[in-house]
Amino acid sequence: MVAKIIVGTDEKGFVYPKVQERTDICPICKNRIADVANLDYKVKNKKGNFLGTYDHYILVSQKFKDFCEENHYEGLEFIQLPKSPLFYYFIVHNIYELDYKESLFLNYRDCCGSYDETVITPRYCKQDFYMDTDDFICRSEYRFASFSNKSYLTVVGLETADKLKKAGFKYTSKREKIIEIFSHEDRYLSAKQVQQLLETDFPNMSYDTIY
Repeated sequence: MVAKIIVGTDEKGFVYPKVQERTDICPICKNRIADVANLDYKVKNKKGNFLGTYDHYILVSQKFKDFCEENHYEGLEFIQLPKSPLFYYFIVHNIYELDYKESLFLNYRDCCGSYDETVITPRYCKQDFYMDTDDFICRSEYRFASFSNKSYLTVVGLETADKLKKAGFKYTSKREKIIEIFSHEDRYLSAKQVQQLLETDFPNMSYDTIY
């Protein structure tokens, strides 16, 4: 293992409640193709440091931003939310080259060059890919999940993961479990199938969290 995919706690809301209001999706197929901050959004989960919205935007706290700046991580962008001034949209620009041979890319769209769904989280980096450090924050090349609710995977080095843990940052067990399921399944799984696999540990998990 040379890196980890990190996931956040649930921010129980949509940055864009109505699809017709979104400028971050293709107007034809409605797939997400960009990161466009909605500056009117107000954070609900004020206790979290690394949050994932239902439409797969990552929001981070001032504490997380300070951590990244203290460690001089490059290629990160923080956009402040005016209505929640201690929180930021978190956008990662540097790419960690993963091996996507086990992933499924479903229904390619000529209109914007995206896929309707990208599923099965990669377990390995590309064979010829090399990072000269174990302390970094990067992202995947492709967005994962379905249609407008897609996002890049956030990939951190093992040293970074250890620093995050020592600094008191925690990851939600629900999302870790979902990633674990997809990393061990060599097939497409619907949201219903994922919910059934999780029902013993998380009997009340919603479809929004799974997506």
